[in-house]
Amino acid sequence: MDQKQYWIGDENKYQYRSIEKFAESFHSSYLPRTAKDDLCGTNNTGKRKEIITSATRRISRWNIFKACFSREVLLLKRNSPLHIFKTVQITVMALVISTVFLRTNMNHKTVLDANKYMGSLFMAVVIVNFNGMTEIGMTIKRLPTFYKQRELLALPGWALLSSVFLISLPMSLLETGLWTSLTYYVIGYAPSFLRFIQQFLVLFAMHQMSMGLYRFLAAIGRTQVMANMLGTAALIAIYIFGGFVISKNNLQPWLQWGYWTSPFTYAQNAVALNEFLDERWASEFYYANAKTVGEAILKIRGLLTEWHWYWICVGILFGFSLVLNILTIFALEFMNSPHKHQVNIDSTKTKTECKKQKVGTRNASTGQVALPFQPLSLVFDHINYFVDMPKEMMKYGVTEKKLQLLQDVSGVFRPGVLTALMGITGAGKTTLLDVLAGRKTGGYIEGTIRIAGYPKKQDTFSRISGYCEQSDIHSPNLTVHESLQFSAWLRLPSNVNSRQRDMFIDEVMDLVELTGLKNAMVGIAGATGLSAEQRKRLTIAVELVASPSIIFMDEPTTGLDARAAAIVMRTVRKTVDTGRTVVCTIHQPSIGIFESFDELLLMKRGGQIIYSGSLGPLSSNMIKYFEAIPGVPRIKEGQNPAAWVLDISSHITEYVIGVDYAEIYRSSSLYRENMLLIEELGQPAPNTVDLHFPPGYWQNFRAQCMACLWKQRCAYWKNSEHNVVRFLNTFAVSIMFGIVFWKIGSTIKREQDVFNILGVVYGSALFLGFMNCSILQPVVAMERVVLYREKAAGMYCTLAYAIAQMAIELPYMLVQVLIFASIVYPMIGFEMTAVKFFWFVLYMVLSFMYYTLYGMMTVALTPNLEIAAGLSFLIFIFWNVFSGFIIGRS
Repeated sequence: MDQKQYWIGDENKYQYRSIEKFAESFHSSYLPRTAKDDLCGTNNTGKRKEIITSATRRISRWNIFKACFSREVLLLKRNSPLHIFKTVQITVMALVISTVFLRTNMNHKTVLDANKYMGSLFMAVVIVNFNGMTEIGMTIKRLPTFYKQRELLALPGWALLSSVFLISLPMSLLETGLWTSLTYYVIGYAPSFLRFIQQFLVLFAMHQMSMGLYRFLAAIGRTQVMANMLGTAALIAIYIFGGFVISKNNLQPWLQWGYWTSPFTYAQNAVALNEFLDERWASEFYYANAKTVGEAILKIRGLLTEWHWYWICVGILFGFSLVLNILTIFALEFMNSPHKHQVNIDSTKTKTECKKQKVGTRNASTGQVALPFQPLSLVFDHINYFVDMPKEMMKYGVTEKKLQLLQDVSGVFRPGVLTALMGITGAGKTTLLDVLAGRKTGGYIEGTIRIAGYPKKQDTFSRISGYCEQSDIHSPNLTVHESLQFSAWLRLPSNVNSRQRDMFIDEVMDLVELTGLKNAMVGIAGATGLSAEQRKRLTIAVELVASPSIIFMDEPTTGLDARAAAIVMRTVRKTVDTGRTVVCTIHQPSIGIFESFDELLLMKRGGQIIYSGSLGPLSSNMIKYFEAIPGVPRIKEGQNPAAWVLDISSHITEYVIGVDYAEIYRSSSLYRENMLLIEELGQPAPNTVDLHFPPGYWQNFRAQCMACLWKQRCAYWKNSEHNVVRFLNTFAVSIMFGIVFWKIGSTIKREQDVFNILGVVYGSALFLGFMNCSILQPVVAMERVVLYREKAAGMYCTLAYAIAQMAIELPYMLVQVLIFASIVYPMIGFEMTAVKFFWFVLYMVLSFMYYTLYGMMTVALTPNLEIAAGLSFLIFIFWNVFSGFIIGRS
């Protein structure tokens, strides 16, 4: 799209040249032939053969392992809040389970008593397995870095997995040890210390298996949504086939393989054997060839009855762990990273756009725009900003109660002038930008800020300003045009009709050169969708469609290559030429980018201004000012003025030449000129009035809800991964439930038949709801950061967003429930009446809604996805215990 500016011939003869045309021209030139001749030549016989190595790694395997292990130890320390949360979680759950199954209420004389103990043992296995599910999120977070290092042949899969495995061992011992210590004697299991150790061993083996399983599923899922789906599906499968929800004796003969492949089977058998073969369960009880109460409960539940199976089960659990960790290594080594694809503009479309004449929305010669705005100046005078002194600094003897980040900062930003806000790291550039934009919610601000001569009012200021953050945060499942539509819908006055709004959006897309990407998906930064510079231009466009008078940009070129940065700065320059006030923080720009600015506000560490004024042609004004200071080294020929001024303004250079740039600036004629300008623009112009807008938001509450619902509808419909996963998982689980519980509702003759039917209802309500919650959480977490940006821009209230987020789930939940009910209800053999079926569907919808809203709530309440998942597991366990299935209400 930016090819035309490099055309050196007659502009009327310009034609777009595609990438294919460039490649064809290259291959027809002499360069490929020359390179081929050089490669095929025999003039390299004198070169040393040692330069070709057969080694695949630069360092030994042992050194690779040590480096990876050291990193994991460091990450363990940095992630201490998560591990502390997990430890507290297991402690709380242990205390709750201990009180529910308190030994004062637990006897050991009858099969009914044994059933209660069986429920507590089953809960121990379930909770230990649930606790391992946090490995999904932790593994997913490691994968992007691992894939990059694997491509560079720096880190093999075995090194990562072995390091993670060894680091997890002490945490696993701690968590299972805590659980066993807090529950064993409080519940009143067999008093032998040997049996205490044996139960601990089973739970430790189960925990290792669980972590290995969820690491493996994360490694093959590779994305949070897919990994959560696989994890939940695996949990449901091993839970259903584990022998508690439906006993082995009630499984169809052709489903016995499911029982023997479920890790729950071996964990449940091991803990049951350890408890019920103790001598205190040796009371006589004759049932189904059983002679004792302990043997009877084992046979009723379809469990193993001989002691040697305990050690076999423990060995199988450790074997599961070993096999799953080996499979994880293979997955890490051989599975590709999630495909990265970014938007390319089709050459035929580009030719059309280049030939197309723009009409109707903007007059290039006059700069006339579809939606007029009022050019405004921003004046700030003697700004000081303080924060409370960090406790870490007070430990080192600092006595002040406040830390000053900005010191007596004054300046002017004017319409049609592009201002660079520059300084070394720690100078306070972004801090000043946030203070002026009203983005600082903490700290203490002193000084005056005026807009067009009138005191700044934040409610009013948010209507006429835009803020382009350094991190380009957008909803990944919207197109470029939809992103701009949503922003314009909520940030333009309500009297702007849809036709005007669409015309203005087209104008903005033309201005920032996004017309060719109109229908492109935004995607995830660095992975899919728009490239870095395209995302940056979208960030600018999202603010421009609000028709602001003042725009703040935080480092718009950071992380971009030279060409991408030039495209972004060309967009910024066009924005300034419309008459808007634009200020950008920037960090060591190239000469070309630096020269595109009109004025510079330069700061030094400590938040003090050392230069504020015009750059001049080739930065001559700035260079002249600093070279006039005694001792300042002169700029070298061809040196980047931006790099030079940052170098000489460093604290070290100040100390070496013995000057204080801030003091020199305050005593200069430039400072006096700036203060006169501040005084002039700080007064309202004649015949002007202060800005005034209706209170609240541009759009009323109903319009906010409609806009948010429209955005959620577009995003959900295009989120194919999430939709496919949730419906496919629902279908698979429905088929599994139908097969496992085939026709058990049609014949009810024994107590166990009733128990099995209760297992169906219990599993349907609990596991499908949990599945929905787990799959939904990554989607909600991804959109949460977008919510923060949009709220800061004053687009809508939180309630409107929450209502839309809840409402959009309803049709998807209804489809899921209908899939589940239409498959499971007839396969199980429940009574086929319309009323019964309706009540079944209604209760499932309400259950799904309950879990879905709970999943949204946990994401909203917690700082990250890992903590949200941990909190979800904690509450799910409580719901599981108190559902009435594990232990009766009475």
